[in-house]
Amino acid sequence: MGAADSYFQKADLALKKHNYEYAIELFLQGLSIDPKITARRRQLHQIETLAIQEKGGNPAGGMATKLKVMGNEAQVKKLHFQKKYDEEVIEIEKILRHQPQNVGALNALAQALELMEVHDGAIATYEEIIALNKTDVEAFRRMGKLLDKIGDVDKAIECWEKVKLYKPEDKEAGKAIRDLSAAKMVKQQDDRKKAGGDESFRALLKDQSESEELQKKQMIIRTDEDRKRAIRFKVEEIKKDSQNSRLWRELGALFQDLKEWAKAEESFRKAMEVNPQDLYAVEKLGTLKETRLDLELEELRKKIEASGNGNVDPSLLDLLPKKEEEVRKFKLTEYDRRCAAHPTDYELKVKLGKVLRESRKFDEAIGQFQKAVKDPKLKVVSHTQIGHCFVEKELYDLAIGQFSSALSGVADIDSEVGKDIKYSLADANERKGDHNPADASRRKADYLTAIDLFQQIMSIDIAYRDVSGRVDKLREKVAGVGVA
Repeated sequence: MGAADSYFQKADLALKKHNYEYAIELFLQGLSIDPKITARRRQLHQIETLAIQEKGGNPAGGMATKLKVMGNEAQVKKLHFQKKYDEEVIEIEKILRHQPQNVGALNALAQALELMEVHDGAIATYEEIIALNKTDVEAFRRMGKLLDKIGDVDKAIECWEKVKLYKPEDKEAGKAIRDLSAAKMVKQQDDRKKAGGDESFRALLKDQSESEELQKKQMIIRTDEDRKRAIRFKVEEIKKDSQNSRLWRELGALFQDLKEWAKAEESFRKAMEVNPQDLYAVEKLGTLKETRLDLELEELRKKIEASGNGNVDPSLLDLLPKKEEEVRKFKLTEYDRRCAAHPTDYELKVKLGKVLRESRKFDEAIGQFQKAVKDPKLKVVSHTQIGHCFVEKELYDLAIGQFSSALSGVADIDSEVGKDIKYSLADANERKGDHNPADASRRKADYLTAIDLFQQIMSIDIAYRDVSGRVDKLREKVAGVGVA
């Protein structure tokens, strides 16, 4: 029995007595001796999560936890730079002790284990990340590369297909799937040769047929004719493996590209039928309806626009608000479902927040944006959207604070995004002034701030929206309250 095993055995006894804290300490001791024991590491994170939840805490961590582990995070960076990966892993586990579901810390752990060539441990950690966020493309990507490295081609292909599912334009994923599929085919041919079939004319024909079929599967799809041809190949694949939900999903995607909505929906539902656990099919079905509704709304708007101001069919004008409401209602339900299924996907929270704002459910929208603001990539858009919600609620001071936070996060304040936020900030100041009729000095100050912001935009883009006219009107307002 190894030195680490004695700690794990004691930990098992502590668990039976529900002494989680002592068990966790023993697990950490055992893993510090032997960091390659993957199953025990995953068990440790599960126990840490349970211990925190029993106390009503958040396993993903919060502000108090962040302050508590700041020293550990600094040490992790130092050890990583020094390439002391075994020590880095121990330090990361100290962080996870307080926040076992912190995706950033788990990512750091997976990468450190990968550098230590503890491949199964890194893969298991990426699996933990994906369990927390099933749309984490980068976790699938890194796991696909690791699985390829250890020779598990089938699972590697599955990972890359999930990258492709969430990022259809991802060129690296497309290439990896083609290369791995080709490598798999070569291996199958080599295996047949080793079995003595290399002289068999029938085996050679089969090899040639499979190679041709592989080339057809890997063809680049550019036109509708390509898609129709790909559908025929996909149907043949399904005949050979009708219980493969991935094939049904891929067939549905091809029909969706052709805008054959009924056939696409039928294919996605078939994927769910043969594999009720295929959550990607559920996502595909929701995306299908969303795409169809968006296109219907866009086409309706184009018809109204093409009709001209005086020749619009009244029935189209009557249909437009109904269609807009149908789209909003569907997206509210669909995005709410997706957010529940992927609680750490902050981009989904932004999407849900925007639809809630369109539906004038401002408090609920603010709640979603306040969650999304935790993601550094979404800080600007989240603060901006919260600002718009506060404007609608006529809470102008709060709106100004949010627009200011958004503007401080823009790298180039003269960019389109910068100009848009500055415009919203100016508008909020003007509205605030309009709602201060009893306090002339404050009204003047608000109007002058708005003028300054609009003029900043004018100095770089005088044609931007209606800034010039807004400045003229604001000057009249300032004059009306006695400011020269």
